[in-house]
Amino acid sequence: MLPDYQAFLIWLIANRQNRFQWIILSAEEWIDFANSTERQSRLQTLTSMAHSVGLLVGVDMPLALQQQHAMFMTTGKGTLQDQTKEIQASIDWVVQCGFDYMATESGFSEFTHPDDTMMLAWMNISTSYLYDKYQGRRMYIKCHCSTGQVASDYIDPTTGKPINFNFLPIFADERLGIYPHTVQYYRLDDVAPTYGNDNFTYMLDFMVREAPARDTIYYGESTYWVNYDIDLPLFLPVYADSRLYDLRLISSSGGGQHLQGQINFNSGWEWGYWLGDVVTARAAWNPYMNLDQQTALTTHLGNIARIFGPPQQSIVQIIEDVIQIQRDTFINGIVNGSTPANITSRNGQAYLQGWDTWSDIMTLADPHTSTQPVKEGFNDARLDHGPSYWKEIEPLLAEMEMRLFSSYNALIKLSPLVVPSSLPFFDEILDSLLVMCLRARQVHALYDYAASWDTPDRSKDWRQQRLSDAKYARLNATQIMLHRETLYRVPSSRIAGWYYNPTSYSYGYLWTVHSSYYWIRDEMQATHPIGNETSPCYMNIINPIDVAFGEGIYYNVTILLYEILEKFKWLGDITECLVAPEKEPHY
Repeated sequence: MLPDYQAFLIWLIANRQNRFQWIILSAEEWIDFANSTERQSRLQTLTSMAHSVGLLVGVDMPLALQQQHAMFMTTGKGTLQDQTKEIQASIDWVVQCGFDYMATESGFSEFTHPDDTMMLAWMNISTSYLYDKYQGRRMYIKCHCSTGQVASDYIDPTTGKPINFNFLPIFADERLGIYPHTVQYYRLDDVAPTYGNDNFTYMLDFMVREAPARDTIYYGESTYWVNYDIDLPLFLPVYADSRLYDLRLISSSGGGQHLQGQINFNSGWEWGYWLGDVVTARAAWNPYMNLDQQTALTTHLGNIARIFGPPQQSIVQIIEDVIQIQRDTFINGIVNGSTPANITSRNGQAYLQGWDTWSDIMTLADPHTSTQPVKEGFNDARLDHGPSYWKEIEPLLAEMEMRLFSSYNALIKLSPLVVPSSLPFFDEILDSLLVMCLRARQVHALYDYAASWDTPDRSKDWRQQRLSDAKYARLNATQIMLHRETLYRVPSSRIAGWYYNPTSYSYGYLWTVHSSYYWIRDEMQATHPIGNETSPCYMNIINPIDVAFGEGIYYNVTILLYEILEKFKWLGDITECLVAPEKEPHY
C-alpha cells in the first residue's frame, strides 16, 4: 500500500496542498497493537514520507469521542488529574509518531457530550500541553454542524442564550484553532435540511466572527459517504461548485483576510469523485475572485477538461448542466421553475440517496435531527401520508430522471472525439452519470408502483410495468458497477469487500455499491406493504454501538429503541437493529 500512499502525496503536491490529516483508530479487540511501538514505527514511516515531499501531516484524535473506533485521549474517568495524565500521555505518543499538529473533536459522539466545564478543561489541557512542550505545535478542534446540544454554563455572546455545544471552543485557550464544519454538498447559504439545520449561514457567521481571534480553517466536505453519495454511487459534481462558492463567499464576507485556509473531508476518488477534490484543492489557492461564480467554475473545470482534447468545452458545459440539475432538483426541489414552499420531503436528494436501518430509525425518532434529508417513505406514498405523491413528489422524480438522461445522452455522443489517452477518465464520468440516471429511474418507478397500490386509475399491468422498469434499471446499474470494480485504482477487495478491518464497519467503503445494497433494500420495501421489509431493522448491516454511540455506550441505544418501539408498536421485533451480520449478506 505504500506506493498508493506515495502517489497520494504526489497528488497533494501537484494540486498545491501543504498539509493533510487522517483519523486514527483504536478498538478494545486490538488495543495491544493500537498502543504499540510497532504501530508508532509504521506511523513514523508515513509521516517521514510526507515530510520528504514538504508536506505537514496531522492526526485527528478526539478528546473523548468514542464513536466509529476513534482513538481518544481520555476515558473521562477518575479525577481531572487522572484525565490530564491520560491526555498528556496520548499527546506524547502521537508526537513520537512524527505528526506536526493534532486535530480533535468535542463530545462523546456527534449526539452525546460530557459536562461542558469538563469538556472545556480538556480543550485547554490538550492545547497548552501540545503547544508548550512541543515547540508550538498546534491543536485544532472541529466545530460540528449537529444541532440540539447546548453548553448550559456558557452564554453565547451574540444571542445571550446558552451556547451551541459545538461552539464551546470560543471560551478555550486562544491557541486552540477551530475547524468550522459543514456536511455534504450544501453551500454555506443553501437550504440544508440535514442534522436538524435549515441552512449553514450561522456557521459562516461563526467563522467570520472568530477568524480574527484564533486560527480558523474552514472544514467542508467533498464526499460524505454514509448513505449519501459515493456509496450508491451518485455522481455529484455539485460538490465542486459548492466548495468553490463557499471559499468565494467567505472571502466576500470579510473572512478571507483572517481565515487560515481550508481542510476538506473526503471518502474516496472512485466514481468521478476526484473531480470535486481537484476543484476544491485548487480553489483554495485561486477562487478567481475577479470573476463571477459561474465563470470561475468554468475556468476550474476547463483546466481539468483540457486532457479530453477537442470536446473539452462541450464536456465542461454538460458537467455544468448536471450541476445545475442537482442544484435545481436535488437541493431546491424545483419543478418546472417552481420552488416548493416547504423543502422537507420535497427535494430530490432525499429520494436518490440510500436509506439504511439507522437513518430510518433516527428519522422515526425525530425527523428534525436526521443526518440526511428526510423523505416520504414508500408506505407513506402508498397510504397518502405526508405530501401528495402524485402532485408534489412524482413530478420532481420525473423531472430529475428526464433531465439527467438528457445530459447523459449529450455526453455519450462526445466519446468518439475524446483523446484516447484520457478515455479512462472520460469513461468513468460517463459510467458514473449513467448509474445516477438509472438510480433516478429506479426510484421514480418504485414510487409509482408503491403509490398506485390502491389507485383505481392505474391498472395492474401499468403497475407491473413500473416494477419491471425499476428492476431493469437496478440490474443495468449493477452490471456497470461490477464492471467498474475491475477499473478501481486499488484492488476492489480492499475498498469494496466484506472483511474484518480496523473500522467499526465490516466492509469497505464501496461494498454497498458492490452489493447494490441500497437499491435492493428500496426495491424490497417498495414491493412489500407488510412484513419484515417494512421494519427499519430490515437488512441492517451495522453495529450501532460501535458506529454511532461508541463502544460500551449501550444506554443511549437502548433508550432510543425503546422510545421508537413505544411510538411505533407495529414495528415488532427490533433485535436485528442491534447486531450486524457475522458473514457477508447476499441479497
